[in-house]
Amino acid sequence: MNNFIYKIFFLINWKRKIFPVVIQDFFNKKLLMLAWISKFSLLESFFIKKTCFWSRKLKKKWRKGYFSNNLQIINKIKFDCDIDSIVFEIFDNKNNCHYIKKSCFNYFI
Repeated sequence: MNNFIYKIFFLINWKRKIFPVVIQDFFNKKLLMLAWISKFSLLESFFIKKTCFWSRKLKKKWRKGYFSNNLQIINKIKFDCDIDSIVFEIFDNKNNCHYIKKSCFNYFI
């Protein structure tokens, strides 16, 4: 584990158990989806460089693209100033939304 992720990992307040993670396209910076991540999902994402999340509904971890092969390859992991939310910048794949769309953010007011 590199020094930065080691420090961040211990600065995170893990009493909350899960944290929001925003998935963003590395090249055009478009928001693609919002998911939740646990301690072990974060570690797995860091080491394998592919997104791994926590399902609040199923109460288990899941990997984006595991069945569909729409893998999200992580280029950069960013934390906010309070270290309580995360951004994964990814090399985009075909579809990120489970409704077979590029982005989950498709509704506008």
